[in-house]
Amino acid sequence: MFKTFFLKEISTGLKRPMIYIFLSIFTIIACIGVVNNNITFGGATGNVLKNAPHVMSLYVANLSIFGLLIATAFFNNAALRDYQNNFDGILFSTSINKASYFFGRFFGALFLATIPLLGIFLGFSLGTDISIESGLDSASRMGPIDASVFINNYLLFILPNMFVCGAIIFAIANKWKSTIISFIATIIIIVGYLLAGAFINDVSTKV
Repeated sequence: MFKTFFLKEISTGLKRPMIYIFLSIFTIIACIGVVNNNITFGGATGNVLKNAPHVMSLYVANLSIFGLLIATAFFNNAALRDYQNNFDGILFSTSINKASYFFGRFFGALFLATIPLLGIFLGFSLGTDISIESGLDSASRMGPIDASVFINNYLLFILPNMFVCGAIIFAIANKWKSTIISFIATIIIIVGYLLAGAFINDVSTKV
């Protein structure tokens, strides 16, 4: 039963244009950042290659923050779709396994929430090809693109962050049945993340 809800959530999400719109936006942002020497995202990189693993990690870290706002839509929709369509009463009156239902919906939303961030790797790959083939000034600062770098970022940063934050958002959506409260919770998480980063930088500076 878990598999049924999981695959249904994914198939429903993939039919909506939102996921492809944000995938394209992240791809464009990463591509422009790689191609243009005058653009930096997440801080100056000095003489480091524009498509270096460190730079890709900076993009992943910063775009993941914006990705949380997008992810909220997926987790909120997974939690409230049946409630908003007044189908929850009928659904829960059947003999479905509630754990399979909630976990299937959650992990389906988690999978969908990480798809837009794949645009970072697509943007880096596309930007590298454009720079080298077009002979742009940034071509001299290009190195080989290794898919394992993004996979490591995906497994170490994107997936764990989306899992923890998504679990909070999904639980809040189920508890209060409100889209507004879900987005407020997301904003609080983002503000908390930014404040924590600022405090850490301040401690590093004093040391």
